[in-house]
Amino acid sequence: MKCVLHIGTEKSGTTSIQSFLQKNRGIFSDNDCYIPIAPAISSRNFNHRKLATAMLDMDHVDDARKALEIQDADSFNTWRNVFLDQLSEEINNNNTYKNYIFSSEHLSSRLVSIDEITRLKVYLQRFFDTIEVVLYIRRQDKYAVSLYSTALKAGSVHEFTFNYRNPVNGRFDYHMMYSKWSEVFGKNYIDVRIFERDKFYKKDLTLDFLKAVGFHENVINGTQWLMPAKANPSLNALGQSYLRYYNAINPKGLDPRLHKQRRHLIEFLERNYGGNGYLPTQSEASEWYGFFEKVNNKLLLELGNSTEQLFDTSFDSYPKEKDHFIYTSKDLLNVSKEFSEYLTDINKLNQSR
Repeated sequence: MKCVLHIGTEKSGTTSIQSFLQKNRGIFSDNDCYIPIAPAISSRNFNHRKLATAMLDMDHVDDARKALEIQDADSFNTWRNVFLDQLSEEINNNNTYKNYIFSSEHLSSRLVSIDEITRLKVYLQRFFDTIEVVLYIRRQDKYAVSLYSTALKAGSVHEFTFNYRNPVNGRFDYHMMYSKWSEVFGKNYIDVRIFERDKFYKKDLTLDFLKAVGFHENVINGTQWLMPAKANPSLNALGQSYLRYYNAINPKGLDPRLHKQRRHLIEFLERNYGGNGYLPTQSEASEWYGFFEKVNNKLLLELGNSTEQLFDTSFDSYPKEKDHFIYTSKDLLNVSKEFSEYLTDINKLNQSR
């Protein structure tokens, strides 16, 4: 059997790909490709994050381990053994398929040591003859900007700013990331793909992913794939400002009773205040991207790519002058009123069921 390991990176369409996998699981099965359930966050969220969590070093306590309350060694070991037994059973019970797909951006963002990546390979080699790694990478400044809405949804209260203190860190250093994964799995088994629409097969991310998995063009183009709704949309400037305001008043995790309200708020803002949020200027984005010229060129050389640059270097999507979004208390109060009405409608709907 062949295993395709889609490892991200974050903010490179992973949620869209995982929604596509979930929605088309039956079609994949009909085409001799199995999408496992055990490592998924839930039946509705096909991020195989549990696989990443299970491969962490014992002293590597990330947000997932905290959420699962498995910070100490004993509870982590127990959880890991139970989960891997479940996954192994699922693979053994579905071992007639030619291909498997695992997908989680947390594989690339959380497995940062050679030992962790090796642990993953050793486990998968028990079941699969071939393991291929698919890695989408996004230009670093665009990645950072896209992360901002995600950070706000996670509870941040900060305004957007580029990280000038340590820009070339593990999250953004694609050469370092590639070096680690290729050291473990082999360069010939790492497929690095650029997250740019013009470089996707038929300018479509999901079709490009199918191409990366190894589907024939006849199957890609001749199948009635089910396309999911847009996943994880960004917020416009007012939506971002309101969420910062809400986070400051209601810090995430302080009151567990507000978890459901926060989820409803994010749904409300995505539906009503989606769009382009705060953007740095062209000169700011260009300057910050310059920090990555050396590591990007190293990766380009490693990949043996004949192009002169790894990414498109146009900064036209950014404003020339700094955007000054100043919202009054009245603006924020209006959003609060709309959200209150939204919650009332949800409560009425739940009561009628």
